Amino acid sequence: MEKYQRIKEIGRGSYGVVYKALNTENGELVAVKKMIGRKYYSSKECMNLREVKSLCKMRNHPNIVKLKEVIVQKNILFLVFEYMECTLFDRMRDRTNPYSETEIRNLCFQIFQGLAYMHGTGGYFHRDLKPENLLVSKDVIKIADLGQAREINGEPPYTHYVSTRRYRAPEVLLHAMEHDSSVDMWAMGAIMVELFTLRPLFQGSSTTDVIRKICSVIGSPTDATWSLFNYRFPEFPGVDLSSLLPSASPEAINLISTLLSWSPCARPTAKEALEHPFFYGCSHIPHPQFERVTLSPMIRNRALPVRVRSRI
Repeated sequence: MEKYQRIKEIGRGSYGVVYKALNTENGELVAVKKMIGRKYYSSKECMNLREVKSLCKMRNHPNIVKLKEVIVQKNILFLVFEYMECTLFDRMRDRTNPYSETEIRNLCFQIFQGLAYMHGTGGYFHRDLKPENLLVSKDVIKIADLGQAREINGEPPYTHYVSTRRYRAPEVLLHAMEHDSSVDMWAMGAIMVELFTLRPLFQGSSTTDVIRKICSVIGSPTDATWSLFNYRFPEFPGVDLSSLLPSASPEAINLISTLLSWSPCARPTAKEALEHPFFYGCSHIPHPQFERVTLSPMIRNRALPVRVRSRI
């Protein structure tokens, strides 16, 4: 870690602290995440962390944050990422006027491209999509913080406490042990609305409160739209989304409506979302090839600092 000069703290959560830092060897700005709460004794346990495994596998996509280096020093794990200016949450909080539909289209197209790669070639779904986990620099946005990610072909049951409550799909709110990449699509529907309004759509003080809010917006489910398990939903007819989003085009309203579907099967995949008329005219990027990650252990002070370096 000697080559990284700390500049300032830029984030803090239950799993770690993130610092803006300078690589004194090449002058590059990076973000260093110092993991807290446990000690690390081997390279194997570090490489088996979900965030490390998933990001090492998907490190080449331009809309997924790049993990540059993994270092263990004195049994403390440091993850070194490319530096991004701020989170989408920060951007929305600091704005006085809502985003234009053109800006929303550009941001969401990039996110869906990252998700399409993650859900497809990458083999993971995120499970914790929210504005705080989307990083922005100028007009580029990248998916970050894959600590809750799961493999598409992984074995359930999954933990139900994922994502901030206001972005959780109904099946996760109601503790379904089996869920899939469609939970990311629900979160994207909520995020799209928030980009139009700069206010969370399903803000609530409890799970029951959020379920009530969901029903009041999209209408209570029917036997045709909800078949996962029995639950006594509050009865609401729902509202016309165009009344909530008067500046949104019919194409935007249609996409958001399908993303916010009660049935996981009714939500489009990320790949299907990219083909929606809302994104007509947007340019796709080719899928990158995987880049191998090598492990070079070094002995220092009787500890095993582990450096995971990408081949350049």
